[in-house]
Order: sequence, then structure tokens, then C-alpha cells
Amino acid sequence: MSVLVNAAARNVFSRLLPSVRHITTLETTSADPCPDLRDEYSLPPNFDYRVWFPMHMSVQMKKMEGKLRSVDLIVEVHDARIPVSGRNSTFLKQFCSIRPHVLVMNKMDLINMKKYRQPIEDYYRHEHGITNIIWTDCKRRHGRALSNVQKAVLDILTHEPRFNRTVKTEFQIMVVGIPNVGKSSLINTWRSHNMGTKKSAVVEGARPGVTVRVQNRVRVLDKPPMYVLDTPGVLSPSTRNVHEVMKLALCDLILESATNPRYVADYLLYWLNRTGDYSYIKHLEIPGEPTDDIDKLLIRICSTKVSDEYLLNYFWNRSSLRFNSVGVALRQINGLESFYP
Repeated sequence: MSVLVNAAARNVFSRLLPSVRHITTLETTSADPCPDLRDEYSLPPNFDYRVWFPMHMSVQMKKMEGKLRSVDLIVEVHDARIPVSGRNSTFLKQFCSIRPHVLVMNKMDLINMKKYRQPIEDYYRHEHGITNIIWTDCKRRHGRALSNVQKAVLDILTHEPRFNRTVKTEFQIMVVGIPNVGKSSLINTWRSHNMGTKKSAVVEGARPGVTVRVQNRVRVLDKPPMYVLDTPGVLSPSTRNVHEVMKLALCDLILESATNPRYVADYLLYWLNRTGDYSYIKHLEIPGEPTDDIDKLLIRICSTKVSDEYLLNYFWNRSSLRFNSVGVALRQINGLESFYP
């Protein structure tokens, strides 16, 4: 049963996340308000979400701190979809208080810039005194956005004191951020934009954890000589609440294999209902009214969307069941109703 529940939860992600990722495209349907909404989202008492945060991150944070003396500027990359709650506060306290700082809001194509840009910039200006905020979409390699990053970096480097690095003829920048926000994409795009090469200098991927250690420096500009250090994404579990953690998981900023898809799907359902958005009924193409019970929703998905062909492919690809997998799975689905009256 747990296999099918997890499969259905992943089905929720694959069908709904294109809309969640493009958060401005979600529609509010004309369905009646969902009855019996939860006042608050909570995880089971015995579940500790801190297990989703690998221990190697604290080790890499110390290594990054050890590189600060050789760095002129910090470029912090963050996901524009969660501009406040997702940031690692350690960067501001330990890095940006020592070196000049530029905040790059990446994946700007996934939010409504007209609606959110100014409020986000006002928040950081008034609450944190951060004025150097650049908006980018590194995957699409927009030249204008890269030019804005480079201009902001050069303006700071040429006007801020360099202290112990005064005698150095080249500039060195450290790119930091939480996992999967586009740090490596920024470096590769920056290098390609200036050096005229399409070959990637650092490995990038569509999942968190591709970069697991502080990398060698990468040259991104000839005049003046400028080098960039790529660093692993670092999360801080001790300062986060359950809402921040679930938002990170929904945006693919926590490794999927480390999370529980049912809990994340449940939070997505909770968030949609609390914001009055019942479009998941239409997106998932399932009958019935909105619900705030993830188990009932998963049962509905299984009973209406899981075909014999899907089940055969699902189980056969995992080599856990043989030719009778469809029959076994269908019997499990039919028996699910007895667990949730």
C-alpha cells in the first residue's frame, strides 16, 4: 500500500508542480470552499524533518569560511519563488558581514515580477539594509541579466576597500546559496557570456546536491581578471520551521530521495486550500469536491488515474514484482478504501 501511496503522491507533484513552480498561473476555481480546513499544518510528533538535511553541509560551511580571506566579494544566489523564508541566515551573519555582498534572485521567470519585485526589494532594503539585488534567469542565459550581475559586481569591487587583498591583481568571488538555486548555472552562464565558450566549467543539474564540495576557481572575465569559487548548497536546519522546510521541498531545494513525498504532497494540498485555490481538482482530472485529507485525495487519484498499463510499468521497472504485479496492485487499490472509511 505504501508503494502506491508514494506513487500517487509523486503523481500529485508531477501534475501540480508545473503550476506551483509558475506560481502566477494557478487559478482559483468556482468550486465551493473546502470544508473542515486545518487551522495549521503539522507533521507526526515522532517525525524529525532535520533528517532531510545532510550532515556534510556543516563541514562544507567551515571550509567556505576558511576561504574568506582570499575572497573579495560574496554573491549569494537564491530562488525568487521563496525570497525570504528559504535563505540561510548564516550567509548574512558569517560571510556578508565580512565581505561585500550581492544578492541574486534567480528563476525570476517563475514569479510575477510586476507584482512581487518591488515588495521583495523593499523588504530587504528596510529589514536587512540590502540594496544590491539582481534578478536573473540563468537557465535561459539572458545576456541583460548577466550584464546586470557583472556591473553590480564590478561597481562594488572598484569602490570597496580590499584590505588584505590590496596587492592582488585579480578579483576573486565566492558564490554561495542553498541547494539547487542555480549557483553553478550562474557561473557557467557568466563564463560563457564573457569568454565565448559553451563548455561548462562546473557541473550543474536539476536536483540539489550536484556540487558537494568547494570547487577550484573558475575564470569568468579577462579584464579585469576575475575568478569565481563554486560552493555546495548549504541549508541550516536548526533555524527552520515546518512551513519553511516544506516550501524548500516543494521547490526542489531538498533532495527528493531524502524527503517523504506524502508529507510534501499533504503540505501542497494544505497550502492550496488555505489560499482558496481548488484548481488541483481540474489539474488532476479527478471527480468530487475539494478535500483537506491527503489520504482521501490519493485514493481518488489511484482509483481514477492508475491504469493497468501504468501499474505494469511502475512495478516492472522496479523489478520487485513479476507478471502478476497488475493484479496485486489492483487488489491493493481496491482495499485502500477499507483503511480510510
